[in-house]
Amino acid sequence: MSDIYKPKFAFEITEEQQLRATRIFTTYGLRKAIMSPILDEVMDLIEEHGHLVVAVLLDKSTPIRTVVPSLAEADRRSKDGND
Repeated sequence: MSDIYKPKFAFEITEEQQLRATRIFTTYGLRKAIMSPILDEVMDLIEEHGHLVVAVLLDKSTPIRTVVPSLAEADRRSKDGND
C-alpha cells in the first residue's frame, strides 16, 4: 500500500459518545491506539464465533464484558478437547 492512502473506518456516533471520546482520548493518537486493537478483537471474535458475537453485541440486555469470558472458556475447552 502506498504511504499516501490511509484507510479510514467511519461511522456515526452520538454527541455524548463524541464528547466522552474527546474527554477520554486527550493524547494525540490515543484513539487510534486504543480503537484499532478493539476492532481487531471484535473481528477475530466474529470470525471465530460468527453470528453469536454479532447477536451479543446488538443485544443491549447482555453486557459484553460478561460474555467475553464465556467465549474464552469455550475456546480453552475446545483446544483442550473438552467440548
